[in-house]
Formats: sequence, C-alpha cells, structure tokens
Amino acid sequence: MPVRANHTRDKTRELQRALYRAAKASAARRFHALFDKVYREDILRRAWREVRANAGAAGVDGQTISDIEQRGVDQFLAELAADLRAGKYRPRPVRRVFIPKADGKERPLGIPTVRDRVAQAAAKAVLEPIFEADFRDCSYGFRPRRSAHQAMGVIRSAVNMGANWVVDADITAFFDEVDSAVLMKLVAKRVNDQRMLKLIRQWLAAGVVVGGEFSPSEQGVPQGSVISPLLANVVLHELDRLWEDRCRDLGQLVRYADDLVILCKTEGQAHEGLRRVGLVLDRLGLSLHFPARPAWCSSAMDATASTSWGSIVTRWNPGDGRADGSCGCGQGGERWSGSRSASRRLLRRGRDSSSRSNTS
Repeated sequence: MPVRANHTRDKTRELQRALYRAAKASAARRFHALFDKVYREDILRRAWREVRANAGAAGVDGQTISDIEQRGVDQFLAELAADLRAGKYRPRPVRRVFIPKADGKERPLGIPTVRDRVAQAAAKAVLEPIFEADFRDCSYGFRPRRSAHQAMGVIRSAVNMGANWVVDADITAFFDEVDSAVLMKLVAKRVNDQRMLKLIRQWLAAGVVVGGEFSPSEQGVPQGSVISPLLANVVLHELDRLWEDRCRDLGQLVRYADDLVILCKTEGQAHEGLRRVGLVLDRLGLSLHFPARPAWCSSAMDATASTSWGSIVTRWNPGDGRADGSCGCGQGGERWSGSRSASRRLLRRGRDSSSRSNTS
C-alpha cells in the first residue's frame, strides 16, 4: 500500500503566507512581481473552484458556469492564463441589475462575466494577504476569519465598559462614489507591479450594461464583483488607520464595510469623533449619510431593548469570514447587534446576498 502524506501541499496557501509575512515585516514595502502569480495554474484553479461554488448567473456574454463545464474547464483556464500572460486579457462590461431595498428603492448590483470573476478571484488571492497585513482590528466586513458576530461582541463589550454614547452611521453610496484615482493611489502604496495595477484599472473602467445599453465607468467599484470588497477595505483602511493612530482617545471605532459605529464615554467625544470621521471621509471624496448623531445607551441590554440591538438574527448565505472570492459579498449565519438602522442595513445585505445567489 503506498504511503500518503499527512497533508497535500497547497502552493497557493504557501504563496499567501509568504506574501503576508513579507508585508507584515515591512510596512513600507511595495511588491513588484505579482501579476505572474495571477495566471499560475494553482491560483486559477482555486479561483475557478471558488467562483463555481458561488454559482451565479451569466454576465454580458451569456456564458454560464455550466457552459464552461460542458466545453471544458481545463481549456477555459488555459485560455484565460494565456491571455493574461500575453497581455491580451480585456474584461467585459458588468451587467447591472437592480435589487429591491427595504425602503422601496433599488440597489444596483454588478454581475461580471464568469471569466472576469475567475480572473478577479485569482487577483484577490494574490493581493489580499498583502493588504491583510495592514488592515486594523476595527474592520470586520468581508475579511478572512472576521464577521459581524465579532463586531457585535466588541460593541456590547464597549457599552458595558462605559462607552455609552454611540454613533451609528454609514457612508453615502459608497460603492458608487469611490474615487478611482484615490483608490489606485492607495493600492499603489503596496503594489508596484504595473501590470497588476493596469489589471485593476481595467476592471474599474470596464463600464456597465443596463438594459442592453452600455455606460462608461467614471468612478466607483462594481458592487457585486469579486474584487470590490477588498478594494473597498483598502480605501476605508485610511479611516481605520487615522482613527486608531490619532483619534483613539475619543473612543472606539467598529467598521463593517461601509457601516460604522463609534463608541464614546461622553457626548462631546461622540460629536467630535463624528466630526473627525467626516473630515477623513471628505479627504477620500466620500461623505456620511445623515442624519448621524450620538445616542445614549445605559448598557448593552438597554441598547438591545431600546434600539433593537441584537434583535436581528438571520441565517444568510455562506461567504463572510472566508477568503473564498465569492461574487457579491454574502454574509453567512451572522448576527448584528447595533442600532435599529444598522440592523436594518445588515438585514438588507442578507436579503441582497440571497438575491445575488439567484441572479449573480
């Protein structure tokens, strides 16, 4: 009987660990040789498995995952790798659909082609470890091994420790309003591989198709694409960094993607914290969705009773807390303990996630 190893060597994980360690060892290091990792066979196969597991609808080309499987996955991945290697890869426009929101409005959702989703998942597998080395502990959304469960626990603990003034806010139309130039400047702080930077710019500029009509992309990142959550966290890392380095004395910041909570011990600190967050976001070309104002909570239990914290317990699609390159950014089996509006937003995201699994 042949002797088998206790575990199979995972070259992708080895690369990710090496990139993370290198980034952690030097906060100023800019990485050069990254693009050639994107079209490595092991990286692309892992990206394919992740996209396939997430299922999802076809993009503008009409090609489904089943179509690719019938034609041959090996051929599909070989052609994608060849185009990336030769510099011939060009992303297709994102098919935009609209998902109903709880307030009666609609949320735009971008559906890239399966080919583009695989390419983005491969790039994410290479880039994520580098930026994860920088991201702060106050960030919980769409990160490996982090979830809304943990954010809820931090908020409850802070309130119980005397941070009774709570500011619940979100960023106005975040994915639509992200400034591409600001984003690329922040990405370039860590990435000096021009081909990788060009690849990201191509995705940002791919445009959208709505009802058969093409529209160019002038700003923002497509909400629903695989790479968008990572790029969103790269932008908002600036808020996390400046808060923890310069505003920590005011209180505690807890951020879940574009939703954030500030927990302070005095009303004055809460108002000042809100003002400073607004200033940082203004520098990034973003703004808070108002009204956002401090609210008093005497305890975590009181907060739960008076603002519906912890009242939303919903089973959502798997996704959050896993580096799985899912299209969209579904949250899985999470609870959110925050203000009523925060709970509504996260519940809405859960519903959107369910819709994505059927449409994206």
